[in-house]
Amino acid sequence: MAGKNPMQRLITKRQLKEDLTNILETPEGKRFFEVLLRECHVTRPVFHSDDSKLREAEGRRRFAMSLLTLVSQDNPQALIERLEKEAQ
Repeated sequence: MAGKNPMQRLITKRQLKEDLTNILETPEGKRFFEVLLRECHVTRPVFHSDDSKLREAEGRRRFAMSLLTLVSQDNPQALIERLEKEAQ
């Protein structure tokens, strides 16, 4: 979304949310998302003594959390304000 103005980014995010919501309304989408959340360690914690494995697990968890945030974003004004702060 780099290079887009805040309004274009807002529109793109809204479209992505709608796309993801539509996917999650299907049985296939629900199954996939449940596995994604589990594999990304959102639904269960992961611990590694190896720092590189721990960083990898944290990266996957953050990705899954970003999808959860996208789906649960119901306040477009809050998103607009966040985009404006990012643009400054």
